[in-house]
Amino acid sequence: MATVLLGELLGLDWQLVTEERSDYQIELPNGRSIRMADVFFGRHEQWLDVRNIPAAVSQMAHPFAAQKDVVGLYGEPVFKENSDGLECGLDLWASTFFMLTRWEEFIHPDRDEHGRFPAKTALSVRANFLHRPVVNEWADLLWDMLKQCGLQAERPTRNYQLHLSCDVDHPLLWWRPMDRWRTVLGSLLRRGNPAEAFYWIKKIIKGGNDPYDVYNEWMDMAERHGLQWHFNFLGERPKSSDAWYPLNHPFVLNLMEKITDRGHVVGFHPGYEAFENAAQFNAELASLRRACPAPIESGRQHYLRFASPSTWRQWAADEGLKWDSSLGYSEAEGFRCGICCEFPVFDFLERKMLPLREKPLIVMDVTLALARGYSPEEALEKMSRLRATIRQHQGEYVLLWHNSSWNTYFWADWQHVLSAFIATN
Repeated sequence: MATVLLGELLGLDWQLVTEERSDYQIELPNGRSIRMADVFFGRHEQWLDVRNIPAAVSQMAHPFAAQKDVVGLYGEPVFKENSDGLECGLDLWASTFFMLTRWEEFIHPDRDEHGRFPAKTALSVRANFLHRPVVNEWADLLWDMLKQCGLQAERPTRNYQLHLSCDVDHPLLWWRPMDRWRTVLGSLLRRGNPAEAFYWIKKIIKGGNDPYDVYNEWMDMAERHGLQWHFNFLGERPKSSDAWYPLNHPFVLNLMEKITDRGHVVGFHPGYEAFENAAQFNAELASLRRACPAPIESGRQHYLRFASPSTWRQWAADEGLKWDSSLGYSEAEGFRCGICCEFPVFDFLERKMLPLREKPLIVMDVTLALARGYSPEEALEKMSRLRATIRQHQGEYVLLWHNSSWNTYFWADWQHVLSAFIATN
């Protein structure tokens, strides 16, 4: 985890020296040192045990910033300074390892109806720190400690980024003329909503683009603000799948070409059945690569179906895939991995880095509107608060908004949320 804390986040050159000790020690060139407690790996030979998930967290007053605190997962909230340097009772290495590897999700048996680790089980939700990028906060604390000990270095700066992504589960709502009236009938017969039926009738009479065909509008909106969309497409799957479309359809082929011609990105969206199914995953990826005019290097799991470390292993097994963006909860917005920037993936079972990076998902449209039940105004306020936090840490705001969440009866009132958020980025 020193790779992330010292290298990725602080930009420092460092060297690992192993010896028999009861703590961790960072030695600076000036002879001063930082000692941190080892209360995890040094004490738990069999650390993959649900009993090693903290039952609670501690809050330590920030030693260098008044009115702030530090969340502690392992160790004691103790901080001391002496003539030799600093002593910190929190085990920042084990805490970072806990958040980034998601071994908590591997070892805990809880799963929802889609085989996903539920947010309500996560320590960050139970202890109410999902809204805090604690790994970035720990890096900040570590930097303050190093400077206090006399480190002569400048911390590298990063630029805040807004990463726009769309999982294209349904490129169009109406593939055939009769589909329009099926939508109207569905409003009346399945949902018993005459107002919705009237909404669709007006849209049909008015004509224009298919309701899900928002791509030009969205790319125009992004380009006005110097941003780029990542559109993740499903591969070839059985027609009986929960979301299906023919990749060889002229609309789909032309759409992927248009996206790439305009400088936006086509990514991979492994289907529901591809979760922990290597053969299905590879077949869907191969079909998308045959259809797409540009390389496929990134994407996100359908339904956010993720299992650590097996899902990462599957993505890393393909040399062309550079990063995944599945690590967000469908039930809650925030920092599932405790970090607001991309990071290298570590396989905690094989104990090695994988040739893959993770761009953790921060916010998804259906999370805000359906899982959380926010009003559009409440959602925009929550999104803006997270943006302020991510700006503070010079991070990357990964936002998922489906093309189907725009021109429909329910989502029409939400259009201004996305457009206003992009405009004020």
